[in-house]
Amino acid sequence: MHVLFTYSVKRLNFSFSHASKLFRKTKFLLMDYADLKTFSCYKENNYEAAVETLNSLQSNASVLEKARLQKDRQAVTNVPFTEKYLNRLGISLDKIDQQLKIIHVSGTKGKGSTCAFCESILRHHGLKTGFYSSPHLIEVRERIRINGKPLSKEEFARYFWEVYNPLKNYMDDEHDMPAYFKFMTIMAFYVFLNEEVEVAVFEVGIGGLYDCTNVIRKPVVVGITSLGLDHVSLLGNTVEKIAFHKAGIMKPSVPTYTVGDQPGESLHILAEKALDIKCPLYIVPSLDEYHWAPYQIKLGLSGKVQWKNASLALQLSRAFLNPKIESVSAEQEKFIFPVRALPFQIHLPDVLGLAQTSWPGRSQIVHLKNATFYVDGAHTPESIEACVEWFLQASASSKRRPKRVLIFNTTGDRNPSLLLAPLKRCQFDVAIFCSNIIGSANESASKDLLNLMVTKDQQVRRSNVNSDAWLENGFRSNGTLSQKQIVVALPTISTALEYVNDKLVDNENGGLDVLVTGSLHLVGGVLSLLDPDHNFLLVSKTNSISLKTS
Repeated sequence: MHVLFTYSVKRLNFSFSHASKLFRKTKFLLMDYADLKTFSCYKENNYEAAVETLNSLQSNASVLEKARLQKDRQAVTNVPFTEKYLNRLGISLDKIDQQLKIIHVSGTKGKGSTCAFCESILRHHGLKTGFYSSPHLIEVRERIRINGKPLSKEEFARYFWEVYNPLKNYMDDEHDMPAYFKFMTIMAFYVFLNEEVEVAVFEVGIGGLYDCTNVIRKPVVVGITSLGLDHVSLLGNTVEKIAFHKAGIMKPSVPTYTVGDQPGESLHILAEKALDIKCPLYIVPSLDEYHWAPYQIKLGLSGKVQWKNASLALQLSRAFLNPKIESVSAEQEKFIFPVRALPFQIHLPDVLGLAQTSWPGRSQIVHLKNATFYVDGAHTPESIEACVEWFLQASASSKRRPKRVLIFNTTGDRNPSLLLAPLKRCQFDVAIFCSNIIGSANESASKDLLNLMVTKDQQVRRSNVNSDAWLENGFRSNGTLSQKQIVVALPTISTALEYVNDKLVDNENGGLDVLVTGSLHLVGGVLSLLDPDHNFLLVSKTNSISLKTS
């Protein structure tokens, strides 16, 4: 017994006091197999071990259901609990205020793209950047990026254990550990402080007011992207209620930028918040209003919807680089909100930053031998509308029209009928509905995509619900074809792709155009199978810059 005790302590570098506490609690005779793996086998440079341990912080489906019933009670504890765990790592909020310069972004649609534009612009201005986002597409290390690149597996594992072990040491009880997203948020602060980044771009997870990232007290600038209905069970069932939560990241005297075409009275809610806390609120101009000469507008992300995200990113980046420009407005005694932000002269780092922005899984095209995959993680009615516009334009060809295939899933409390309605314009020949489960043959290959928050049965049932919604809404087949539209519900992503490959690929008919949408988790699963080496995650954009010609 003493030998096992000593070996475990040496292997994991635990403090003697903590090891003694573990010994008293478990006596090792009561430890199950999972505990033995945790305390005896994991090495601190082991990425797979880190991911598996991180997954243990996910709430399982039954626990999550109980939490939903108590959502208001639990939500208000997110920020103070995040602060508590940060303090256990020696990271005070004062330290964050003093050592990190932060851009904080909330919104319903486009916040990830806006953050990606911001990061790229500021990196091209010569700054060392940190970028925290969620969810990840394939590997969890994507969530924390330094200078535009995800942490390497070695870096992720090292930082993970440097955060996990101390938090585990100071547990007050067996449940006293941060949940998955909260842990990743804490780890992001830890990484950015240790890497000494010159700017940290934080994307809000859900909402804003009660989001873990809202421990940020003094950002340099705040952004709020397009608003809409999403996560209604957590944030409310009107855009005004959702705007209230998104506005929760606004801070006194800190400039906030947003887009002008907000739905309903949501812009009024933002203006009220700005007046209440005395912070300037700006509406960004259209992208083509900036002074582009001698350059042309070129974005690394496809789709017209990215224009507003790019404009928001330009304003956020300029406010970050030139905070004194905004300080005069912030000191005014009287505020009239919102104020229209002025367009400005675009310089080469801005142009390069926008053109070379990469954000996989959003308006992304993957060309294969017999099929072209159009993947977009749209998951709100408005973003699906934008996805449809992009798909119809990107797939347009003067040649014979290929067969069109839809692969779709949606999750959570989202209404499938609302999301599916815009897709009927695409006139799909085949509609495939599947879960976000990759497939039994691939589940062991990547723990990064494991989701314990819903059961497999729930996910499979949801694909059938989505299929039924498609059929119930009378989406008819493409009138140019003699055969009727094929509609199938399949249990996994791998079976959906096998169906496309085995049943639909026809070398003599010009291939297929396959649209994958409805869920970022679905998109990530599809990309993990189309590109097993995940090369697209690390490929830098090399778009050339064009000068205007008279």
